[in-house]
Amino acid sequence: MPLDLAAVNSLLEVRPETTIDGDQADAQQVGNRLNAMWPAGEPVVYIGLAGTSTHQRVGQFYETAIGARGPHAGGWPVQMLDTARLWVHYGPADAPAVAEAAMVDRFVEGLAGDVRRSLIDPATPVPFANLTFPTGRRKIHGFRGVKAPRNVSESRGGPTGTEGAAVVTGFGRTQGLTDADLAAGQIRIPRESKQLFPESKFEIKVELGGEMYPASWDPREGGDKERSGVIRVGREVLTRHMSASGSRIVEDTGRGYRFL
Repeated sequence: MPLDLAAVNSLLEVRPETTIDGDQADAQQVGNRLNAMWPAGEPVVYIGLAGTSTHQRVGQFYETAIGARGPHAGGWPVQMLDTARLWVHYGPADAPAVAEAAMVDRFVEGLAGDVRRSLIDPATPVPFANLTFPTGRRKIHGFRGVKAPRNVSESRGGPTGTEGAAVVTGFGRTQGLTDADLAAGQIRIPRESKQLFPESKFEIKVELGGEMYPASWDPREGGDKERSGVIRVGREVLTRHMSASGSRIVEDTGRGYRFL
């Protein structure tokens, strides 16, 4: 793995609260855990859709400082590599989300069993810097605190702080569903439940009334004040299965997000 030790040290300098499995991390531990995320023998580092022009998306990656939360920190492990040895390959697609899912599926299908079993999370054998499946299932890598807190009130004091101690439970709650939400075909997700979802805009699947539907996820973290994330599934689908009410429980099933 072309690890850049200077980048690892930079991460720990700007994010001293970085933990692995809840324990304070040093450079060697970070390197060892990153190595455990690398499928042996695979040259593919990351597979993803741009969601905009490729030029803009790659530019956002280079504009994101190590340890920062944006504008594009979803694939932050790439920053820990020697970028002089990396290449960006791209191509147009009429349905980028479909193409991305197909490429990830092909990658997973091509992994040998022993390579998959050697990974830190054998159940999520995606490329090194992919932290989720296209369906939204998260890689269990053990890192916490590698990015700036979502707002200034969150702790930067180490593993006992809010960011270091965060735990993904698999369940969360939505905001109360209003008539305006129904008209917009959207479900709002408060800050405390965003940990269930991808950290950047993503195409996900939601389960409503026992049926699966494609939807888009937007964490809406730009600006000085963080807003609720938004799942957009469309007015017709949402009004078929939901009505204006209080908050609902949302569950990360690994295949998508189920609303209870």
